Amino acid sequence: MKNNKRIYIKIIDILQKAPMTRKELISAYIASLGLTREQLLDKSTHGKANVERSIAGAAINDMRDKGMIIKGEDSKYTACDQKPVIIRNEQCESEILKMLDGVSLTKAEIRKNLTRIFGIDKTITEKDDNKLFAYMGDALRRMVNSGAIKYRDNYYTLSQRLSARLDDISSLLTLQHSFLTRLHKKGGEFFETYFMTLLEKYVSLFGKTVISNTTTGGSADGGIDGIMETVDPLGFKETIMVQTKNRTDTTNETTVRGFFGAVCARQGSRGIFVTTSDFHPAAKAFLDSIDNCVGVDGDKLFEMARLTHYGIKKVGGEITVDDKLL
Repeated sequence: MKNNKRIYIKIIDILQKAPMTRKELISAYIASLGLTREQLLDKSTHGKANVERSIAGAAINDMRDKGMIIKGEDSKYTACDQKPVIIRNEQCESEILKMLDGVSLTKAEIRKNLTRIFGIDKTITEKDDNKLFAYMGDALRRMVNSGAIKYRDNYYTLSQRLSARLDDISSLLTLQHSFLTRLHKKGGEFFETYFMTLLEKYVSLFGKTVISNTTTGGSADGGIDGIMETVDPLGFKETIMVQTKNRTDTTNETTVRGFFGAVCARQGSRGIFVTTSDFHPAAKAFLDSIDNCVGVDGDKLFEMARLTHYGIKKVGGEITVDDKLL
């Protein structure tokens, strides 16, 4: 695939300069390879130029079938604008559970299936591949550690205790994906307000009283998007400072360290860094090493929403996304 993508990228680069017919496109591709005069003049079947022409022709057909390039009425090809593929951890988990139902697969087979399912095979950038495979790796490790799936002799299989309730788990992961997707589409400002309200409902469940709850987001917020003051039944007061990131990219350690520094500088009692996505392993390790700052990822967000019924509601014994809020 990676070799194919290098060819795809080269063809897209050529077409971004000007639309071309198939013959013109193949000629431009050959010209871009920097072949020697001898290679260009070699007309034999196995000559370098002829082999590359065949490769380019096959790539053009493949790219056209995948919708990466379009052939117009004038017989000229143009490149299609492509948006990055949005992938979430819970999507990976859900799809992996589905594909392992009744079969055993290697990591390479899971990777190939996910590439097709998420449409990564139709994009030319390797950034989408890297993001998907990083999420896949995280999902596989998490599910093996939790006992949801087993890994033996290079094959992944669904654990027996999970097989009986696979439909329920898949439905829950699908709901989580829908919840996070809708939340992401609402934008950063909405997410700041939503989470501060969610947090108030959440801490109230555990016996704390919220004295004040403010959203401070803006260009001059100093890295703090929300501040909440609470008091517990014994009278102990806390100032919780929050930073929210409504994003699909993984949050790195540097960003978390910057937030923790802002909490310390403003003498906050606690810090909560919340993201609709996930944390890089180095960021998780840093959060685990400190006592007064925690991370809330997409999984925890969904759990909080379910527990407080804020963003997730129960209708007729089933839980669903609150359409009125999200």
